Amino acid sequence: MDAAAVSALLAGEIPDDPPEGFLPIQVGTGFNVYFGPIYGKLIDGKLRLGLRVGRRHINPHDTCHGGVIASFADMQVYVGQQQEATLRRMLLPTISMNIDFISPAALGDWLEGNSILLRHTNSLLFQQTVGTVGERVVFRASCIYKVSGREAPEGSRVGDMFDLP
Repeated sequence: MDAAAVSALLAGEIPDDPPEGFLPIQVGTGFNVYFGPIYGKLIDGKLRLGLRVGRRHINPHDTCHGGVIASFADMQVYVGQQQEATLRRMLLPTISMNIDFISPAALGDWLEGNSILLRHTNSLLFQQTVGTVGERVVFRASCIYKVSGREAPEGSRVGDMFDLP
């Protein structure tokens, strides 16, 4: 795809129009900038992420591309960071991800991830995410992240995005 085609795609993009209370999350640099934006909202003290499925996210079947869903599932690491104060500024690279695609998300759908931190050891973070459009389940992902002990780049840390205790 050439630059003109990318420009045309982005010019025809639909608005993100996140639901009330969802705020943009800084996702760092590189691929994540082109992928987003991703939004977050604290619900009952727990971070929930959301994404509007835009033209840049769909495949030739006019549904959300599986790679987009996998990337969105991977970004749920922010939820694990929010739940554990010791992880809020830490770099947590993905070690493993298993994902089940259960139903499609279409252009314009609001996709939300509801994540559960299953276990946090000194070296690993285990997390499960169920992605939904409304009440309909779109995907289920199980991820393992490495607790690196290194600080994450500025602008990509959940502690920088939300005023967390």
